[in-house]
Amino acid sequence: MALARADQTRTRVTAPAIAEQQRIPEKYLVHILLQLKRAGIVRSIRGAQGGYLLARPAEEVTLYDVVSAIDGAPLDPLPVSDPASNDLAPTWRAIAERIRRTLTKITFRDILDRTTQGEMYYI
Repeated sequence: MALARADQTRTRVTAPAIAEQQRIPEKYLVHILLQLKRAGIVRSIRGAQGGYLLARPAEEVTLYDVVSAIDGAPLDPLPVSDPASNDLAPTWRAIAERIRRTLTKITFRDILDRTTQGEMYYI
């Protein structure tokens, strides 16, 4: 979300800045950023003025993109590991598809818009 916020002004964000803001270890964050970069979600720019940017506009990056880049597709493999539980496989597949459809519908822009709406004051 730090990169989505920065996307509005095309500002680069450094890994140390995100790590501090999110209170997570920088080494862990860099690992995540590398996975997102491999998936084409973020891009990095080297140098003194370097940092990270979204590779696509915030309205084109979905939660599914991020989840699948970091953890793989939800419920893949299915939690069916023995013949006795094979009867549940169709139900697990249906649940996985619903999760995928839901995560695909939510973009970073949607999340930013919801955040902005929460900060509005009405008189």
